[in-house]
Order: sequence, then C-alpha cells, then structure tokens
Amino acid sequence: MKDIWVVKYGDHTIRVVNTWTNEKLFVDGVLQDEQVGLHFTSRLFGKVKNEQGEFEEIKVSIGTCFCRMECRIFVGDQLVYTTETQWGG
Repeated sequence: MKDIWVVKYGDHTIRVVNTWTNEKLFVDGVLQDEQVGLHFTSRLFGKVKNEQGEFEEIKVSIGTCFCRMECRIFVGDQLVYTTETQWGG
C-alpha cells in the first residue's frame, strides 16, 4: 500500500507519502518530516514560505477510517487539502 497526496501552495509543492512502514512530508522535493514504523495515526510538521517571504507552519494529519487512509494538510490555520473532498464526503 502506498498513498501519495500532492498539494500546490503558491509556487510550492507539498507532497505527503504514506506506506505501511512510514510517512514522509516533502516541500519542493525536500524531506521535512518523517515517521517510521506502523501507525494508525500520524502527525507530520514542516514549514513553507508564503508570498510575503514569511515562514508558515505545515501540519499533516494521517489516519485510517473504514479501511482507507485519510489525510488533512494545514498551512497556518487554514485547511488546504482533505481526502474527504476527494471522495465527496
């Protein structure tokens, strides 16, 4: 099993990769956080520069729900991606 979620944020690309044994957060191809091992829920953290050149916190929440993986990506306090919109929920 491997899930990949990709989000554009301004000129940046945020990519989250989830496998059975780890989760990784990349910003513009650079690894910013990683969780190793089997988890039912995970949190990943990183930073991205906004259009004003200031750093904003990235928070990623990954978990299982009814045998499928769910992912939520926040930049600052704003939800920028959720798998719920992908599935129409």
